[in-house]
Amino acid sequence: MQYQKELLSLLFQDFPESFIFALAVFALLRLRFDYKKIFIVAILQTFTNLIRLLPIAFGMHTLILIITFAVYTRLVTRENMPKILGSTILVFVILLTMQILYAEPLLNITHLSYDDVNVSPVLRGIFCLPYEIVILGLALFLNHKNKKFNRFN
Repeated sequence: MQYQKELLSLLFQDFPESFIFALAVFALLRLRFDYKKIFIVAILQTFTNLIRLLPIAFGMHTLILIITFAVYTRLVTRENMPKILGSTILVFVILLTMQILYAEPLLNITHLSYDDVNVSPVLRGIFCLPYEIVILGLALFLNHKNKKFNRFN
């Protein structure tokens, strides 16, 4: 049952989140949206999200995910690692800020507890939608500006 739940989490939360993160990081780095490269980063990061199953200290999962995302992006783009790390951290900060702003009100509106959401891969995916929409909007806006002003690296 645990494995089935984690596979559903990969599908409903981790892959969409990883794909949108990759779009945002590519846009922040002023890279053209090369969907093959974005897909590779997203797939690698999706499966890396399984580290949340490991019994490691609070916060270490996030640190590992930031580092692996940056490494995967570096492997497929050959961009400057400090720039990649900066962009990756910025996207994670946006995610965290969004979660702080909307999590409690959304839980109150839906009359769900954090535990209710956390045990359901589908609910986790749904509760990720607000920050995924914001990050996707940022990625598309930046990509549009990069195209308009021909600011690609």
